[in-house]
Amino acid sequence: MTKTFAAAAAVAASLLSFQAYAGCQIHNDTGESFTIESGNTSNQRVGGHTTTSIAAGKIIAKGDKGQNVGGSCKDGEKVKIVEEKGAFILLPGN
Repeated sequence: MTKTFAAAAAVAASLLSFQAYAGCQIHNDTGESFTIESGNTSNQRVGGHTTTSIAAGKIIAKGDKGQNVGGSCKDGEKVKIVEEKGAFILLPGN
């Protein structure tokens, strides 16, 4: 019984650690803050000049001042929000 419980706990721990790393990373290279909807998750925030993890999938980012940007990312990918000539763009990250 103890060995079965230990094995079940190990499997659960490995599944939880996988879940924690699922998603993609977004870097906001602008001075603006954005509320992000991605995958099936809404109300994710990325502040100006910060990096955070978000759910993978279609991305809709709405800025606090009304600016919008969209795109997508897959599990493990990195993307970034940049401003070029007054427009906000979602690019692959490095």
